[in-house]
Amino acid sequence: MPRPEATALPAALTRTFVTVDDPRWRQCHASTVAAPTGGAPLVAWFAGTREGTPDNRIWLSGPAGVHALDTGYDMAHWNPVPAPDPSENGVLWLFAKAGPRISEWVTLVTRTRDGGATWERPRELVPGDLSGGRGPVKNPPLVTPEGLWPAPASVEHWAKPARWDPFVDVSADSGATWSRAPIPVDRAALRGAGHIQPSLWLGPDGPVALMRSTESRAHRAVSRDGGRRWSLAVPTGLPNNNSGLCALALPSGRAACVHNPSSQDWGSRCPLVVSVSDDDGMTWREVAVVDDGLTLVDPAVPQRLDPHARPGFAPGDAGVVTSGVAEFSYPTAVLDGPDLLITYTWQRRGIVLARLSLTHLEES
Repeated sequence: MPRPEATALPAALTRTFVTVDDPRWRQCHASTVAAPTGGAPLVAWFAGTREGTPDNRIWLSGPAGVHALDTGYDMAHWNPVPAPDPSENGVLWLFAKAGPRISEWVTLVTRTRDGGATWERPRELVPGDLSGGRGPVKNPPLVTPEGLWPAPASVEHWAKPARWDPFVDVSADSGATWSRAPIPVDRAALRGAGHIQPSLWLGPDGPVALMRSTESRAHRAVSRDGGRRWSLAVPTGLPNNNSGLCALALPSGRAACVHNPSSQDWGSRCPLVVSVSDDDGMTWREVAVVDDGLTLVDPAVPQRLDPHARPGFAPGDAGVVTSGVAEFSYPTAVLDGPDLLITYTWQRRGIVLARLSLTHLEES
């Protein structure tokens, strides 16, 4: 059920299914989107029996329709991230994780020059790296005024006690090589594993990282040298339920974040909202509801909730086990002309593409 203040979706919002109830998989998750370059947006996600099972593959919706990406790796795939090439117009990169467990991820990368119709043969981003993943882990990289390409990254180690470490992978040569820049974390102040899955935007003083956390609030760090060194991660006023978020800078310089406004660790992933910040990410206020869990995306696609399915999440190194009941989560957002373009998980049954007018956000 929505909170009392989250009862109406804005008139400036439109939503459509990219995919829903596809018989080729049972669950889909972790969608990302790249703004169109003359055509429709390119949307990517992973899908299989459930998160972490060996049959999970990267799926794409683009010029070639909805199809799986052949990476040549016969194992679970996770978290695709498309990103425009920082130095060559018309080239789009796609990063993705592969591995039987999160702690064993390697990062694969491929590129397209025709908007996603065809792709290069995927390769390891950092050959031989066994640290648990390099390059962007969920959200897209930035391009800084200095020409650097910082990618928001993290690794997860699930031995007891679990430990999560955020960092930024920085490329100074348009993606040819990468260098890790740790985001310092005060471990003594934590009650949980830490922070993962940063989202980056350019603030007045340089890149800002907003991170998912086990601490009930999103945490923030800043860099004054393009992403090479980072300040200590500190808590913000943005509630976080230990689920993915996505933040970016609006044309006005205000920051926006798409997230679930719950502060319970592994708590509710409903509703999905947009919040804005006027102080570069320290304090936030909610301005729009993207999904309240009640208003159907398409009247022809009912919620069809299983009364025997239990909501909630059982996390682990092999992925999260969940029924998907009441889950509207894991957003990615990019600017597309006058709109904010958002994709998100819909009950693990589908991926939704939403458009929200920037005017609504800037005037709220």
